[in-house]
Amino acid sequence: MDIERVNENTIKLFITYRDIEDRGYSREEIWYNRNKGEELFWDMIGEINTEDYFDLDGPIWIHVNASEHGLEVIVTRANINSDGESNGLLSGFDEHRDAAHKNLDDSIFDAFDDDDINQLGLNNISLYKFKDIDEIIPVAKRVVSHGVHSSLYKYEKYYFLAVDFSNLEENQERQDIRAIINEYLAGSKMTIYRIQEYGETIMEQDCFETVLQYFA
Repeated sequence: MDIERVNENTIKLFITYRDIEDRGYSREEIWYNRNKGEELFWDMIGEINTEDYFDLDGPIWIHVNASEHGLEVIVTRANINSDGESNGLLSGFDEHRDAAHKNLDDSIFDAFDDDDINQLGLNNISLYKFKDIDEIIPVAKRVVSHGVHSSLYKYEKYYFLAVDFSNLEENQERQDIRAIINEYLAGSKMTIYRIQEYGETIMEQDCFETVLQYFA
């Protein structure tokens, strides 16, 4: 997935259909299944949050356009003033959206109509893939004290660790924890929704605490 910074509040993403298939989706699902499309974009948003572009906490706006080779997604965060209202978001978003339409087709999802942009919250769940249960032990030892929510699943030949950062208020703490986990485990392009639907739940909650109790 390619990421381009448009300005301090807007980034532009491009994902190929091959990358979409690598994440466990078919092109037909993305075109015709709204729920599957939304799952894919939540996954993409979660991946964006691991990059050092801007803090995606709070309300964001997403617009999707299709091209012959893949999908372009424009993500714009709202500037919230002291009264809790956004400042100049729509004018800036419309400007970049119109520019994107010059070379791309219309949105392919009803959920992202041109005249009715949907406001979405941030998906704070990150997914990591590994083969041996022992690989998670050093991660659990270093991360358990932060109190993040964690779950463990198995899908095909791999284990999947799901870490939910929604209870952490500080963006720096989330970045620090992600950096620790990335030292030991590889990030997964699969979505948590797909893992929960087709995988086996090993530890529904408190994965780090349970691993330390029984394996450390």
